[in-house]
Amino acid sequence: MNLYEFEGKQLFKKHGIAIPKGVVVRRGDDAIQKYNELGIKDVVVKAQVLSGKRGKNNGIKFCGSSEEVRTVCDTLFTINIRGQYVSAVLIEEKLNIAEEHYISITYDTNRKQPMLIYSQSGGMDIEDVAEEKIVKIGLDVRNSEITLLSTLHNDFSNENLEPIARSLWNCFLAEDTRVVEINPLIKTVDGRWIAADAKVALDDDAFYKHKEWEVLEPRTMLGRAPTEREIAVKKIDEGEKYYQGTAGKYMEMDGDIAILFSGGGASIANMDALLKTGLKPANYTEYSGNPPREKVYALAKIVLSKPNLRGLWIAGGVANFTNIAETFQGIADVLDEIKPNYPIVVRRAGPFEKEGLTLMQECAIRNNLNMKIFGKETSMSETAEVLAEMIKKK
Repeated sequence: MNLYEFEGKQLFKKHGIAIPKGVVVRRGDDAIQKYNELGIKDVVVKAQVLSGKRGKNNGIKFCGSSEEVRTVCDTLFTINIRGQYVSAVLIEEKLNIAEEHYISITYDTNRKQPMLIYSQSGGMDIEDVAEEKIVKIGLDVRNSEITLLSTLHNDFSNENLEPIARSLWNCFLAEDTRVVEINPLIKTVDGRWIAADAKVALDDDAFYKHKEWEVLEPRTMLGRAPTEREIAVKKIDEGEKYYQGTAGKYMEMDGDIAILFSGGGASIANMDALLKTGLKPANYTEYSGNPPREKVYALAKIVLSKPNLRGLWIAGGVANFTNIAETFQGIADVLDEIKPNYPIVVRRAGPFEKEGLTLMQECAIRNNLNMKIFGKETSMSETAEVLAEMIKKK
């Protein structure tokens, strides 16, 4: 889960990293009252979205009066920032900046370890900083008491940034995050170090350890408020069988073709294949890790509850250990209930595929479904074309 800036900053503050004085304005709040509560004349007003590049997309404004603040807040709540829903607005003190730095800790999947990344040049154009000016240090999760002085160059240690690096590392570990980033990390003209921004991504799989996450407002990767179906699907992986596979990934879209995918990389390629046929997905979802029948049933039930569907595509690559028969039984249970009259295409392979494909054939026969079934001999993209032809002929 990606956090909004103000949420990430609260985690930084919890771990001893200084943040600007600020207040959050929600939709319906009195922006002037919030501004007056802050008690600071010159402020920066920032749209709270889950994407970056706000400064270059009219999402950050400087104000010096209550009327300016109200006007800017009202405007920010009426626009999207790079297609992102504005969840809230953060009003903060304007900092007197002497220097802008960059520091983050993120998990490197290639090295299979967290990496501390630091640059003396921070701010909006951090991606343009030359590689040789960026310090990267591998961290060991088994050693929370890291020593940075021996590995960081002198400029870093002389600036007394090691305590901030330690605090960021403690935050990364204690809060079960995937990314913690401060950009820019500000040094003020009076010598204070302050996190002027915060990018934090939580590890969703650690939810069972963090009751405090339950108060975080729902959000989606599309940067808008979640739909009822998206909220319902998320709960699938929070039950007593949370550790048995994953079936709680779902994003609702504007199309009319229901999707039940399995496998991450193949799922993205399948979306492209579907769009190339001229069909539009009603959702993006996937299940993986050998979820039990009841989890897949719950997912399929929600996916197929969307009105005005014109087709269903059930597709996945060759599974390594997912029980095809077990997961297909969950889908068949839903099809037995709703008996859809739109075309259905199935393409899957892996353990117990023969039993699973037979199960789907039997489901189609007893419910008189318009279904075509394929194994690994047919590519997934080909089956998207089959579905498009079936819909044309209907």
